Amino acid sequence: MNFDDEFIGNAEMSVIGAIILDETSLAKVIDKIEPADFHYPELREIYGSILNLSSAGKPIDYVTVVDGIRGDKNFGEGFNKNDLQKILIRCCETTPSLRNVEYYADIVHKSAVSGKIRTALSNALLSDIDSENVEQQGEKLIGILSQIILPIQNKKMQNLNDISENLINYYSGKIEKIENRCDTGYPKIDNFLKGMSGGNLIILASRPKVGKTAFALSIAQNVSETGKKVVFYSQEMLKEELCERILSKKSGISMNKLIDNSLNETDIENLKNTVQEQKNNIIVNDSAGITVQNIRLNCRMIKDLGLIIIDYLQLMKSTSRHETRNQEIGAISRELKKLATDLNVPILCLSQLNRVSNENTRPTSSELRDSGELEQNCNKLMLMWCVKKHENFKTVGVDVALNRRGGTGATLLDFSGENMNFTELNEEYKENNESNSDWRSKIYKKTL
Repeated sequence: MNFDDEFIGNAEMSVIGAIILDETSLAKVIDKIEPADFHYPELREIYGSILNLSSAGKPIDYVTVVDGIRGDKNFGEGFNKNDLQKILIRCCETTPSLRNVEYYADIVHKSAVSGKIRTALSNALLSDIDSENVEQQGEKLIGILSQIILPIQNKKMQNLNDISENLINYYSGKIEKIENRCDTGYPKIDNFLKGMSGGNLIILASRPKVGKTAFALSIAQNVSETGKKVVFYSQEMLKEELCERILSKKSGISMNKLIDNSLNETDIENLKNTVQEQKNNIIVNDSAGITVQNIRLNCRMIKDLGLIIIDYLQLMKSTSRHETRNQEIGAISRELKKLATDLNVPILCLSQLNRVSNENTRPTSSELRDSGELEQNCNKLMLMWCVKKHENFKTVGVDVALNRRGGTGATLLDFSGENMNFTELNEEYKENNESNSDWRSKIYKKTL
């Protein structure tokens, strides 16, 4: 390839090269540049093909990009596909550093903006401007330049009256929704939460072995049954183990039978019917050490995405260096909050609580592990703890301890580990109920 501007050409090639060498680089630049920002047609087409691979959920590397472009019937005319491999190899060889891919993308974007400004100014100079239309032409030019230069953040600026009118149309039923919202599927908890909405970071925290993964998986099932997709990032359990839990709950077959593979023909038939009946709206990723950028890359192109669940926060990694683990966890939570806003999707992130001498005591937000920023950065905080263990199940409490849009309060659920099932109880949690030897049967009745 021959460049009329070698500096811009190298920047564009470095962006392509960085993505091919490490596909996670795409997450760093995908919000900064689009195919139209590329000056050179060959590189513009290649970047567009990379976005298509990402949208289809396919891996991105040298081989897949070559194969994807060769199989693209709509690929740009006049582009010599025989030179494709040479261009891609040159892109990889030209890339000085993967760390600086965002800087290269900024160069590409600013170059595209400067080109649009030059074109606008050239067109203005060619226009007939005289004393009669000077103000009209000046306003037209300012309008064009504003559209070019206006930052992405400012595009979301909206008059309060317009926002109010939109809300009134929603309240009166003229429009179906104004937000990407989903519920947990547990009425008393949802009455406190008032929904998990796009842009929300919701923290679900408990001490180990209480059942937060099982509870999060139940929420995932309930959301998926509304027709929305749920992406579940499991860094502690394999995807097969999560699937076992779902099958146990939906089929009624005990976890022990599934784990031991001691199923009879009736059980097998039951499982087959369960799989056929369930909606395949839960997507599981059990990669270890996931980053926020990985999640952004995975989820950006998923249609009808209703919820992202991360199990759990303390197992995540940051792409930046931090002096302490507390600072790193705080930074990750801030990045997750920004991601929830950028994708307009609620993120339910599980977190550990510090251990205490009495594991059955009701926790407080001060027990959140590794960072005091979690409470500050989240929109909603749910604390989960074991209230009482019974012979075949246990009663757990769920406390909506922080809610920036809704109420707070605690309620109880019975959890059967035999088939991973939660049953919400009618009454709210009341302090010191353990003093009554028969507290559960007398005060609480199961939801019908």
